[in-house]
Amino acid sequence: MTAAAKKSKNSKPVEKSAEATISTQTVGVRELRQSASKILDQVKDGVVFEITEHGVPVARLVPITKSLYEEYIAAGLIIPAENPITHFEVPTFKLKGKKTSTELLMEMRAEARY
Repeated sequence: MTAAAKKSKNSKPVEKSAEATISTQTVGVRELRQSASKILDQVKDGVVFEITEHGVPVARLVPITKSLYEEYIAAGLIIPAENPITHFEVPTFKLKGKKTSTELLMEMRAEARY
């Protein structure tokens, strides 16, 4: 048995925050392929898996705790609207005359430029 094979599934706690600790387990690529469903069930329960290839860590499986939108807000990548519009109604009315809506829109845009 190689040294990489002996290292599989050793647990070590990794601190996520001051209050909570999450256990991390190491798993090889072959074992991940053979028991992906079981590993994903454990990830859903909060276990973090470090994926190794020939004993070298290459990836980490972590549970999703927030939506991508919430993560971007927390990272400061986006700023949420102060007064978001929750419902927008499209204005509807009948056109009078023989002009199409496209022609009317082009005229309105031309007038707005000057």
